Amino acid sequence: MTDIATAPQHPLPAALMMAVTIGAVALQLAGGFPDSAAFTAIASVVLLVVGVPHGSFDIALLRRASADRSPTGPVAILFALYLACALAMYLVWRIEPVLALAGFLVMAMAHFAEDWAECGSRIAAAGLAVAIVSAPALLHGGELGALFVVLTGRDAAAALVDMLALAAPIASPLAIIALVRLMQAGRAALAVSAGCSLAAMLLLPPVIGFALFFCLVHSPLQFRAHADTLGLHGVRQWAGIVVPLSLGGLAVAGAVFLANGTASVATNLFASSFMALSILTAPHMLVPMIAARWLPRPAPAV
Repeated sequence: MTDIATAPQHPLPAALMMAVTIGAVALQLAGGFPDSAAFTAIASVVLLVVGVPHGSFDIALLRRASADRSPTGPVAILFALYLACALAMYLVWRIEPVLALAGFLVMAMAHFAEDWAECGSRIAAAGLAVAIVSAPALLHGGELGALFVVLTGRDAAAALVDMLALAAPIASPLAIIALVRLMQAGRAALAVSAGCSLAAMLLLPPVIGFALFFCLVHSPLQFRAHADTLGLHGVRQWAGIVVPLSLGGLAVAGAVFLANGTASVATNLFASSFMALSILTAPHMLVPMIAARWLPRPAPAV
């Protein structure tokens, strides 16, 4: 559904990511980077607010992929599928949170691999995505494990850090191959963005590194590609789609926040932000695959 490979190359976002990453890493190495629960909560909310809009194009993209332009039928079914997938993910969080977190990590890796499709190899793109997600386990394993325990409420969640630490060395050579292939394909901006994402996830505290990658690389890439695919090139053209659906996504996060009922507001903001992100990621990833089996193919041109 996302066509990052054919999206136009914009050097400014890559330059911004590089500047912010260098500054953040320098601050971290100087020992002055905030590492409080409050800052983690704020970063979590920011990445949720910035990340939700890029998924708001999903229904429009699926309708465009279908030959059926009925204003009610397909849209109603798609929304029903979205709600069903989101509800299923929420129930998994409530019944078996460690499994929900593991599923979220796998979905994230698969989704992030789309960002690097221009490297020309699905294996290399997947390796780069796995390397980015697993990088915090190498230098910040203890902190990452503590976050996983807070997120799930289960000590067993810390074992997921060990799995990520095992995956990181395997994925690293593939990540290097992907970076080289991006440069060879003339996608220097993407290569810089990918390299900065790896550095941020490796060197910075986990939530901060993820927030930089998600807000400055992944979400802008996906948002621009979706908007270009739909021919929506200005705020007036896409606001009617993005704003209401983004508010709906944030409402999901608010509902999760209220349902969690955690005593600490900062802890609840962190947990509800990532839970909501996973609840929205499930339909974002699964509904296109489900819909591909029943949405009619466009009629051949005559």
